[in-house]
Amino acid sequence: MGISKVHGGHLPDKLLSSDDTMSLAKDCQEMNTKSARMLSKRTQLIWVSFFFIIPCALFILQLGSTSVHNGVLLTKLAPLDEKPEQDIVLASVSESRDWTTIVIHHLGQPAGSPESLDRAHRNSGLSGLGYHFLIGNGNGLDDGDIHIGYRWLDQTPAARPIDIDSNQWSSGSISICLVGNGNRRPFTEKQLIHLSYLVQRLQLELSIPPNRVLLAHEMGGNATSPGKYFAEAQFKSQLLDIPALR
Repeated sequence: MGISKVHGGHLPDKLLSSDDTMSLAKDCQEMNTKSARMLSKRTQLIWVSFFFIIPCALFILQLGSTSVHNGVLLTKLAPLDEKPEQDIVLASVSESRDWTTIVIHHLGQPAGSPESLDRAHRNSGLSGLGYHFLIGNGNGLDDGDIHIGYRWLDQTPAARPIDIDSNQWSSGSISICLVGNGNRRPFTEKQLIHLSYLVQRLQLELSIPPNRVLLAHEMGGNATSPGKYFAEAQFKSQLLDIPALR
């Protein structure tokens, strides 16, 4: 009696009954479900890793960027009677540096950010942003925000604007710039408030009398800064009456 052959020349161990077939189908379905669940968890893990790694990579790139020197951003500055014990504005002050004068400028442009100005100043031959402090008007730097530049953090001199008399400028000049053009329109209320608070802190800490808080045009040369729309009388009325020590 002949034996019928199956594919491959081997007989199966046993033939499957209908119950076995149903059981096998159920097992396959469970395996597919488990595989789908495993794939789903793996997919979730991949997406979580993606959203974690990408921001980290961007943060590392920012840390390594040389597009702008280090600086500190202040979004709010309190008046003297509310200033914090650890004042970030005064934390960098060095006793070896003799700060004698505070000079107020305007940018002369309607908009500007620390990054754009840093780039422009370096393109003009400076080592970076020329001012110690920059106060925004909402165009490039938020309204009233104060950027503390690397020159103040490092306690190094500010750059002298070319339209100020070199004989009136010294390495002891603290340079504060308002974003905007005071010859075209007034500065914002927040800019002026934070300017006064900033100047008062510097006056008190460094014993700078009001007659040494100068508008750029008061230093000679061709400067018109901070412009005819700058609230000069209001600003000077808020200066601290600190006696001159020199």
